[in-house]
Amino acid sequence: MLHRTRNLIAAITPYFMVVVLAIWSMSPWGMALEQRLGLDVLFKVRGPVASPDNVAVVAITRNSARELGLSEKLYQWSRQAHADLVESLADAGARYIVFDVFFETGREPEGDEALRLAIERAGNVLLFSRSQKEVQNGIETESFLNPYKPFYQAAMDTAPLILPKVPARVSRFFIRHPSFQNLSTLPARVWLLEQNDSVAAGSRLQSMRPDPLLNLYGPPRTINTVEFSEVVRRSPQAFEQLAGRVVFVGYSAEDQPDQRDGFYTSFTGSDGLDVGGVELAATAYANLSTNAWLQEWLPWQNGMLVMAIGLISFVVARYLTPLGAAAGVAGVALLASVFSYGAFSGLNLWLPWFNAVVLAVPLCGGLGMWLRSRELFNQKQRLQWAFGKYLPRDELERLVSQRGLPAVRDYHYSVCMVTDAEGYSRLSESLSPVELAELMQAYYHAIIPPIRKSGGIISDVAGDGVIALWLHLDRHNAWATLQTVVEAINQNIDQFNRQHPDRALPTRIGIHCGEIAMGHFGAMDHHEFRAMGDIINTTSRLEGANKQLGTRVLVSEDCLDSQVDSLRYLGCFQFVGKQTPLRIFTLKENPDPVLLKQYQLAILKLEAGQGDAAAKLFDSVFRYYPEDGPTQFVVQNISNAFGKGIIPFSSK
Repeated sequence: MLHRTRNLIAAITPYFMVVVLAIWSMSPWGMALEQRLGLDVLFKVRGPVASPDNVAVVAITRNSARELGLSEKLYQWSRQAHADLVESLADAGARYIVFDVFFETGREPEGDEALRLAIERAGNVLLFSRSQKEVQNGIETESFLNPYKPFYQAAMDTAPLILPKVPARVSRFFIRHPSFQNLSTLPARVWLLEQNDSVAAGSRLQSMRPDPLLNLYGPPRTINTVEFSEVVRRSPQAFEQLAGRVVFVGYSAEDQPDQRDGFYTSFTGSDGLDVGGVELAATAYANLSTNAWLQEWLPWQNGMLVMAIGLISFVVARYLTPLGAAAGVAGVALLASVFSYGAFSGLNLWLPWFNAVVLAVPLCGGLGMWLRSRELFNQKQRLQWAFGKYLPRDELERLVSQRGLPAVRDYHYSVCMVTDAEGYSRLSESLSPVELAELMQAYYHAIIPPIRKSGGIISDVAGDGVIALWLHLDRHNAWATLQTVVEAINQNIDQFNRQHPDRALPTRIGIHCGEIAMGHFGAMDHHEFRAMGDIINTTSRLEGANKQLGTRVLVSEDCLDSQVDSLRYLGCFQFVGKQTPLRIFTLKENPDPVLLKQYQLAILKLEAGQGDAAAKLFDSVFRYYPEDGPTQFVVQNISNAFGKGIIPFSSK
């Protein structure tokens, strides 16, 4: 149940994540973050671009004030200076003159009259009107404050200029007043005046969202900018720059200390110099006049795009190899970035970049990689569990950590145990495969657990036989460990035989020590991990000798450090086809001390070269203990003994 729940959570999580990311990207917070960071990056990557040649800015700066001998405080300027500016702009051929300066009240009569006349004669001057909010009796009201009445009446038109500043940066401009939707702002009013069909143009403005995104051209003064003083002094170069253009007049500083009307934008530099309000107004007009403001999708469309990119990132990371997943996720991020940048720079279309590339790609891609690594880890665990039944843990870990089969084999001095079940061939003929499989499964449960608990590894299981190895046992103290194993196996087999009286499998055991080679043996597409060496064959011969000696367990002297009380020495034997004889021991299953003592004395006489005396003593022991298997075998074969009492086996 827990496993299914985890799998269900793992299956649902990716879709839950992309839905959450889509909802986030559609939310006001997600859109604000995208506008703050994503749009910023796109502008910085694109860099400055040339501004249209139908707009210019006349900058009121501290330098201009000094050049004209005026105060650095604009409110102290004589209106004569503005009158001179309007006359110069009219003579320069400015198409429209747009003031981002609020002429709230009159000052000296001569200057005011000069400015009124200049505005009236030019006939193309638009003035800035200010909106103001008041709270009376808890009710907020908003009204318009027009410029000084003589100027207002002389001007071609007036309109407000409002820039959304959220929270401290400008990314949009208003084409309609936010509180009075039928009232166009100053940049939009200028654009409307240029249109041949004012009704159609007005309908188009009404169909647009009220706050389009500014398509900034670059840092401060990217738009063609001329100093106020140069225009007033009628510089030919200045006149050339202004001819036929819509001219916006207002503060536009050259350096940060002179900054009075600055707004933080994507192009605000490290020197702290912001883009002036008049330049932003000119940018808004330029965007409208060239259809170059930034288009944007609806929130739900942005959400769908983020969801699609997230899903693609997840699928790539989830189903490719780790290296392929990393390359694929990086490729998705690159393609999404290129697509977003291409739409931005080529189509003036703002698509989500931060929410898609910075958030969705790593989160969904990372989730896909994690789920894949989790799946691979679980698969590895399952494979290790499964193959751990066939391979030693060390070998399994070595296979996992490298590609292909290890070319190097390990060589050990090992203790080997071979077991074999009596009567297996008879049972295999009489039982069906299903019955035999169930019986042998129970049989293996009697043999293998004691071996594994003692640190042994199973080298081979074939039919009724098991070959086990202990690679790190001290051969002289091996019996201290193996005695417990043998006793446990014998107890388990006795219990197995009691539970299956008609299908009993008495088991013989042989134990020997020697050099082995452990590794993968085979060819082409079939290999087996197994042990190679004479020790395996010799141990198998020992196990088989139990049948001739009438014993259950035989242990070679190589596995013993000294005389062991639990073992009975049987003598020195030589197997058929073997050159080296083995001193062999078995369990003291018959506790009769007389038998043990007399047998031991007879063997010592035989090994001392007293063959006749040994034969007589063995005959005597056999008369009293005819059921003793070792005595019976020696009596039958003592005549073939050679050397220092070496008794040969007549068959394998």
